[in-house]
Amino acid sequence: MELRHLRYFVSVAEELHFRRAAEKLHIVQPALSKQITALERELGIELLQRDRRHVALTEAGESFLQEAIEILAHTNGAMQRAQAISRGEVGRLNIGFIHPALADLLPRSLRRFRQHYPAVKITLSEATSRAAIEKVASRSMHFAFTRLPVAERPDLLTEPVSEEPVLLVVPRGHRLATAATVMLGDLADEDLIFVARQVEPELHDYYVTTCVNAGFSPRLAQEVNSTSVAIGLTAAGLGITFAPASARITAQRNVVYRDITGPAPTLTMGALYHAGRKPAILENFLALRPWEPAAPGSATGATGRLPEVGCR
Repeated sequence: MELRHLRYFVSVAEELHFRRAAEKLHIVQPALSKQITALERELGIELLQRDRRHVALTEAGESFLQEAIEILAHTNGAMQRAQAISRGEVGRLNIGFIHPALADLLPRSLRRFRQHYPAVKITLSEATSRAAIEKVASRSMHFAFTRLPVAERPDLLTEPVSEEPVLLVVPRGHRLATAATVMLGDLADEDLIFVARQVEPELHDYYVTTCVNAGFSPRLAQEVNSTSVAIGLTAAGLGITFAPASARITAQRNVVYRDITGPAPTLTMGALYHAGRKPAILENFLALRPWEPAAPGSATGATGRLPEVGCR
């Protein structure tokens, strides 16, 4: 039995007329009659009672009709789902991100992507840059927003998507809290709190190099696993720390943020994805480039209140 036999039978059962069913199926009537007879012979039952004037379903034909309709509907649904998956219109997209992406970049990207692909399910995973690199490399994650630069690897591709200045975070009441701006050299005798190198090696090394280029070796009082923790320890008076400008939306009242001069360090956020063959769902995401700001006045260009989140 083939699916075409079921389609032929359903058409005849719905029309109860071989000529009209044949016209609907775009085949000749004798061929349709032959196929229905072959189906009945294979099943060993009579599905239709017919004479020169009338066609009617037998009791077995009534039952078989319902099953045939369900089989065809299920088959059509399976075909449509498979085709939609091949086009990247349904399925699951796994996105990783470092915490600062929550300030604007990630929400903006998700809103825009969902406007174009509402049936795609999105799995979000916060991760350190190091963890995101390994997950994208192993293909357990499709895409990630992470810090750049990333050590060059032939299996990975990156591109910058945003840049923001680094600020100095100091406790309220600290001698630098009232300064309009702070020179890096002013930090030479201060206790500093950095994200540990084993957690974010590139970020840690960048901050150390920034201090060394300013003429001093940083005096590390604490090493932590995220910038948000570093800000919390700063609020407790255990030292001062660096943070991207997006950290200012963190709900922490006991710290102040100060611009750095001479020269001011910056951090670059990047898109990270595998260099090899990509699933259609990722191709669609990359082609849309949802992280890019929308044109002024467009639906996706509206900006609302930023969520109160921290940063890694």
